Parts: sequence; structure tokens; C-alpha cells
Amino acid sequence: MTILDLNDTNRKKEGKMLLKARMFFLNLFCGKIMAQCGHETKIWDICAAQGEKHIIKMIPQNGQLPYCHKCFSAMTIRCAWCGKPIFPGEPVTLYAAGENFRVPDYAVVFNKKPLQVVGCLRVRCADTGADRMGFWMPPGQVLRVQSPMEQMIQRFSQNGENRVVIIGDLQNPSSAQIFPQ
Repeated sequence: MTILDLNDTNRKKEGKMLLKARMFFLNLFCGKIMAQCGHETKIWDICAAQGEKHIIKMIPQNGQLPYCHKCFSAMTIRCAWCGKPIFPGEPVTLYAAGENFRVPDYAVVFNKKPLQVVGCLRVRCADTGADRMGFWMPPGQVLRVQSPMEQMIQRFSQNGENRVVIIGDLQNPSSAQIFPQ
């Protein structure tokens, strides 16, 4: 899956127009494909949730897509801290809420004791990228992965290595180490 953010303030208007034109021509010649959710969908389409739009390219596996773009958009949740959308496949934080924190009714609770809520990895919500604790994944659950800090602690405790942990891509679930359960 490829996500292109249409809300990116750094992306120039001309760039947005080229992305939309590219999507139009790809969809014109590619046609529709049946998703496993039972809906027909395009490979490239716009997903919108809570006022934000992304162009998302779904990658067919065995000639099928798991979800259409509308069902994919419906799986979007809101960050417990800022209220902005978290699309499936995006990294999340699992910060513990303090005693005085009032959990919004739209927030997703990951753990009740201690209270951990799902938040986004945006600059205003996460202290650092090292706070990435998982990914919001279809059909609506957190894929818990080791945070960069947990990886560093694990390396040190197993073989005494006191080296830097390099994480190539915090946004990519396939490059993360699944949290042992």
C-alpha cells in the first residue's frame, strides 16, 4: 500500500494536480477490481476521513484487494491526543494517560491497566520517533512492534552490546520487529 498525503502543506499545488492527473489516468486504464470486502474498487483512489485526504494505492495480492477504499477509510481512527485521523498502516504511539487525562469518546484504548491510548506519531503528539510502539492495521487493531528504545534495551540485556539501534523506516510495518507475546 502506498499513501500519498494530500494535506501535506509542503506539497505544492502543482504537485497535487499532477498526483490527481496520474491517479485519473491510472484508474482510466486499469479499471476496477473486486475487493474481498465485496465492493468494487480502483487500485488508486482518494481515502478521506475526519477532513483529511490521502491518495492510496492498494497493491493486489493474488489478483484481489483485501478492502475497497471506502472500507479502508472506515477503519480510520482518531488520535487520542490531537484528534487527527490515523489511517490503517500508519505508526502509532501507546502513551500511558495520566490520572487527570479525560479519555475522549473517540479514543481507542489499547490497555486498561495501565491506561494506554492509541495516538499518532505526529510532531505535536509524539516526543520522538523512538516512541513508535506499533501500527494501526486492518481490520482495526494495533500491531504491537518493538519500539526503537525496546530494541536497544533488548540488545544490551542479551549480549551486553551498547550500540546505536538504527531504524531505517519508522513508517513501514514490514521493517519493524513484531513484539514477542
